[in-house]
Parts: sequence; structure tokens; C-alpha cells
Amino acid sequence: MVWPSPTGKSSGACVIDGSPALRATAGPAAGLKLPIEGELQLGRAAPGFELLAEDAELSRTHASIWRDDDGVLVIEDLGSRNGTWVNGVRVERHRLETGDLIRVGESTFELIEAAPPSLLYDDELIRPWYEHALQVLAPGAVLLDFHGHTGFNDPDGFTFSAEQLVTTLEAAGARGVVMPMHEPDGYPPANDRVLAQAAASDGRLTAFCRLDPKRDAIAEATRCVDAGARGIKLHPRAEGFELSDPEVEPIFALAHERRLPILIHAGRGIPTLCRDAVALTERYPEARIVLAHAAICDLNWLWREIPRYPNLLIDTAWWHPVDLAALFALVPPGQLVFGSDLPYFTPFMSATMAVRFGLQVGLSQEQLAGILGLQGERLLEGGEPLDLGPAPGPARLGQSVLLERLTSVLVLAVGRMLMGRTGYEPLALARLACNVGDDEAPEAPVCRNVLALLEGQERFAREHPGDGPPLAPGIRSIMLAATISRTPRVPLPPLPQFARGDELRAEAQAGHRSFEATRLHRVLLPSVPPDLRHSSAADLLMVDSESD
Repeated sequence: MVWPSPTGKSSGACVIDGSPALRATAGPAAGLKLPIEGELQLGRAAPGFELLAEDAELSRTHASIWRDDDGVLVIEDLGSRNGTWVNGVRVERHRLETGDLIRVGESTFELIEAAPPSLLYDDELIRPWYEHALQVLAPGAVLLDFHGHTGFNDPDGFTFSAEQLVTTLEAAGARGVVMPMHEPDGYPPANDRVLAQAAASDGRLTAFCRLDPKRDAIAEATRCVDAGARGIKLHPRAEGFELSDPEVEPIFALAHERRLPILIHAGRGIPTLCRDAVALTERYPEARIVLAHAAICDLNWLWREIPRYPNLLIDTAWWHPVDLAALFALVPPGQLVFGSDLPYFTPFMSATMAVRFGLQVGLSQEQLAGILGLQGERLLEGGEPLDLGPAPGPARLGQSVLLERLTSVLVLAVGRMLMGRTGYEPLALARLACNVGDDEAPEAPVCRNVLALLEGQERFAREHPGDGPPLAPGIRSIMLAATISRTPRVPLPPLPQFARGDELRAEAQAGHRSFEATRLHRVLLPSVPPDLRHSSAADLLMVDSESD
């Protein structure tokens, strides 16, 4: 039997491939996402969805969604008091299509086809916060990741294929820039590889060439740009040069002539990098110079200078909550470019951080959209950088002392996990800090979200003990938790778990368990320690680059 569509259109081709879900767009459960994996029941008594219990117009068992023999999703009213409505029409049983709006009680849901899963690290654990950030907090923003890599020869031990990069970006609904990782034997073959990867990506990827200034860099840059590269990557630490070296200036002259962006690794161990970058910015105003990793080594003085140089920008590929708070508060938004630095971080984590810190300091939707993608697109096109107004300043960065405690413990846990440890002790303290003693305390929503990430990370680490070495598994979830505790002004996604009362406190009190009771595994470290002496990882992940 085929049931008619309330809209009057045919409901024949309704099989939804992939992973369908309901996303609440209005009502008490607004923002909640319900995956449809088997039969999904909606109602105040539905297990695992406590937020629906607050909808007084919803029956205890209101409606059910299931697949018929043709594989088509069907919604059936279960004798509810107030009815089940699809696209404004009351129905008893109805075949669904992607985009249908379903109203049950006071809640309205949209049937969506969920994005493909990310297979990288703990991304799927982070997904609810990522989707809330991009769909609710910054709706309509186009995501362009300005900082991603592929490669297999980096001495730091990280590897990443084009297939992995494309799959990760597809899961995030993003496009990205691809450049080679460190290649100790030189870059021409690696540049050819990323050019081919971009050409085969159906518009998903844009190639940057990577240059070693000591190895015929101008000829290589010219060759790559003529072949389709839209920018240049420089890594002074890996290749052992400074921006003041005579071999470097012609690269900036070429970028000026071609109106190209130059992405520069801006970590520790390059003493005059940002001073040199400012000087080059003055001499070559048509080159677009992007300092990576929040320019962490020079941010404390650079923020005062950077408004005078609109062609000098900073990317957001970093994790520490205090650094990111300073970056978004002190640097004009038109001089920020979203980047994740795949495979070290991911768009799920980094974009969620960018949205939350942007809103915490008071940026507008227009400014966020510029940071997340529009500015990057402008740079790739060779256009003038967008002017998105002045820096908002730090006035909105005040924080509860209770959340300050929580943030500091989470950062301590990340530090342990960066060293290849489980982080058990500070993570246990973080759980205990999530118990603020009152469900209505202003810190309670943040603590519920942090606790959900802590519980999820522990489960992920148990189930995937080999994911992530030399780092602890699930570390990026804890980095995100530190961002959440540092951005309390920003709305959070509704969570079905740990919603209230005794269950929340019981999960927090689990911080008193012994290590054995957690059933965690010691981190499985590589048998041969990675060489971090010239690596991004030493700066980006704050791990020691010298062996003991």
C-alpha cells in the first residue's frame, strides 16, 4: 500500500539511503538529533530522550518511525491525544521524505539524511557539538579548511592519504586545501601528488605547493602554480630556514605578482618569524601571508600590530582554550582564517572551537561566516581580503571561578595525554568538578556537556586503545571539553544523557574510581619513538622534540 503525501506530491521514491535522523527545529527539544537506526519511538516515555519528557503536549507513546517492506521510512501515530502532523497535515500513517517537517506535541522535527561518518579519531563522539555549531549556532556558513595535508614520510610518524582527507572533509560537509606533509627528500614528487589529488577531488580540494627555499624554490613554485596550485606552504622549522634568508624573498615576490596566499608554520624555534613576516607584508602587499597555529609564539605582541596589515592573517589551527580566546578577542575577524591542520586536528573539533570562541567574544553571524570559509575563498581567488570590522576585545571573556577550575584541570589532562598517558588522574578530577551541586546552577549546562564528553572519551579509549599513538585515544574530545568550559555564554546542544539530578551526580562521582575500575588500557606507544625535532607536532601538540 502507498499512503498519500500530505503535500499532494507523489511519495513513491522515498527510500532514504545513508543514515536518516530527526533534527528538532522547534519546541522543548529544539536542537536535539535523533538517529533512526531501527524503529524510533517518540513520546514522553521514550527511553533515552529525557528532553521529550518536558513536552506537555506529547503523549507517553505518541508516534513510531520504522521502515516498510520497500525500505521506505514510515511514521505512524500511536493513538496520541494531539495527533501527529507532517508538513502541516494530520496523519495516521505516512511515508516520509527527506525534508519533511514532523510535529508531535510542541516539538517540530525535520527528517534529514545524516552526513557520512568520519572515520578519523574520535570525530563521531564530537559530532553532536559540531553539528550544533554549524547548523544552529552558525547556520548557513560554508566551511573551507585552509590547512590540511597528505603524506607518508613525515618523521613525526603521522600519515594521511587523499582518501582519508576527502572522507573527513565530506563528513564535515567541507572543502579544503591540501599540501604535502614533511618530505625530507624534497617536494616536487609530493607537489605533483597533491596537484593530482586536487584534480581528482571534484572540487573538494585545492592544492598548495610546499617549498624548500634552498632547493630551487622559484622554479618549483612557478611550475606548480602554472599546473593549478593556488597557494604556497612554507615550514621554516622543518626545512631549517628563516624568513629573512635571501632565498626566501623571491618566493614572496612571486606571491605578490600572482596574488597568492602563503601559509607559514608559525611555531616555536623561529625567533624572528613574525617580525620578518610583518616586514615582508609591507614590501609585498599583494601577497596574502597566513601565519598558522594562532601565531602562538608571537600573539602577545602581534595583535597590536596586525590591524595595520590587512594582508597579514592568522589561521585557527590550534587547541589551547586560552590562546584561542585571546586570538578571537584581540585579532580583527577579517584577519582570521579557519584551518584544522589535518591530520593533527580535525574540522569537527577545530570548527566547533572557532564557532564557540567567536560567539563567546561577540562576533556576528557575518563575521563567523567570513572566518569559517568566505575569507579563505577570497584568498584562493586572489581577491582583496574581506574587512569584517575591528577586534571585539576581551570584555566578554569573564568566567565563573568554578568553570575556571574545570578548564584548568581539563588542560592538565590534555597535557598528560599529549605525552602518551591516559590522563586518568586529571580526567577523574574533571568529572568531580562537574558536580556543582544544583541542577539550576549557571554552570550546570556546561558541566553536563563536559561530563558527556568525559564519559564518551573514556568509552572510546576502552574500545579503541590503539587509536591515536603517540597521543592518548580520544584526546581531541578533551580538547573540545576545555573549549566548552571556556565558552559558557554560548548555547549548547541538548543532550539526552546525564540530563538531571542523581544520574548526573553519579557520573561525576565516578571520578573516585580506581584506574582498574575504569577498565582503561595503558596507551600503546610506538616501538620506535617519532623524530619530532623538525616537526609540526612538537609545536602543535606541545610535546617534547628532544629525547630524554
